[in-house]
Amino acid sequence: MNRQFRGAAFAAAPFLLGSTAYAQSYGDYTAPRNAVVDAAGARMVEVEAGAGSLRIEGKAGLRQVQVTGTARSSSQRFLSEIRLIAERRGDVVFIKADIPDHESGFRDRDNWSAALDLVIQVPQGINAEVSDGSGEAKVLNVGALEASDGSGDFSVEGASSVHITDGSGNLRIENVGGDVTVSDGSGEIDVRNVTGSFTVETDGSGSIIATDVRGSVIVENDGSGEIEVNKVGRDFRVENKGSGSIDYTAVSGQVNIPDRRHGRRSDER
Repeated sequence: MNRQFRGAAFAAAPFLLGSTAYAQSYGDYTAPRNAVVDAAGARMVEVEAGAGSLRIEGKAGLRQVQVTGTARSSSQRFLSEIRLIAERRGDVVFIKADIPDHESGFRDRDNWSAALDLVIQVPQGINAEVSDGSGEAKVLNVGALEASDGSGDFSVEGASSVHITDGSGNLRIENVGGDVTVSDGSGEIDVRNVTGSFTVETDGSGSIIATDVRGSVIVENDGSGEIEVNKVGRDFRVENKGSGSIDYTAVSGQVNIPDRRHGRRSDER
């Protein structure tokens, strides 16, 4: 899946630019890339983002998708090639960061860098599908969120449900009205205040922390790193675990975790 996002409401403040080191990594040439798209009657927002920071915010009463962007490049020539695509496609609002790659035919293509930082304000309650390449990403107050992230920290604050496939970087997810499902390569996963269940389909390395999950917490496959669970309304289950400790408190339902002494799971409260 390319960078896409379906989400609901975000409330938010500016999120452009990270540290000075981040800005310098893409050079000193910058230019605005802004757009407004009518969202009346739209069912979903799709976002395809590449390199650069990304913030998606839902705002009550908003009937447009408002995009504020900053293009960055190490070359003035390449800067002009960075485009923002923002358009209505039926009942979908489509946003894309169109950044030239090494196939673009530039003679010095191996010696340039480019990014497009985006702040996207959307109507509260709209679903979102997001695909993000690299850089920090934050999504606030969305509906059903389907996300794919390459590298960089990714955080969600407020959604009706969340499904994320993540490569590397920390994940933080909180205040979700339904289920949360995660597949992760590396980095910490921190999930808090979930009305539904929390499922880790696969995790390579890094700790898993789950706090205040009203449904079940299920870890299907975990490579390395500790698992810490606190306040679970239903069951806690770990099906396959590599290295790292498992700690839990205040689990209301059944606990089924690997028994390392005998190589099998043990049921306990």
